[in-house]
Amino acid sequence: MSEDEILENIKKEVEKIKEDSNYSAKGHFESAEYWRKWNYALMSVSIVSVCASLVFVYHDLDKFWSGLIAISSGFITMLLIFLNPQEKHFSHYRSGNQFLSLRNKASIFLEVESKNMNLEQQIESLKKLDSKKNKLNNTSLPISKYGYKSAKRQIEVDKNTQYQVDKEQK
Repeated sequence: MSEDEILENIKKEVEKIKEDSNYSAKGHFESAEYWRKWNYALMSVSIVSVCASLVFVYHDLDKFWSGLIAISSGFITMLLIFLNPQEKHFSHYRSGNQFLSLRNKASIFLEVESKNMNLEQQIESLKKLDSKKNKLNNTSLPISKYGYKSAKRQIEVDKNTQYQVDKEQK
């Protein structure tokens, strides 16, 4: 294989890393939003149900209803602890930022750094980028189906993830 073919293959692989990183980042941000909404919803219902059960208890209203609301409140609080939507939100958000960072590094390598590197240096840089991508894939939470579909729609249909300068160059 000639050096030009190898350089072209390196460019293709870095483009793949950029694309993967873009989809992963957007998917993680969408999943983070999903879990943030769940956290707010469960928290709100939990707080309202605790307050309602206290009203029922202190006003000597029907014991059945106060007991039912108290049990519901306990169940919702248990869901908050078990699902831990706030931590999942933060984890997806961190992963999204890390994938954006990887995408940016791949872009800088492709557009700037690789121009001043020899073949061996480019291969080494590609290996580092690939290693970083694999590490992120292994340590990140899975992207929810909602996050995947929303990210795919935004990237492929809405096309809202491209920089204006990149749109102008095409």
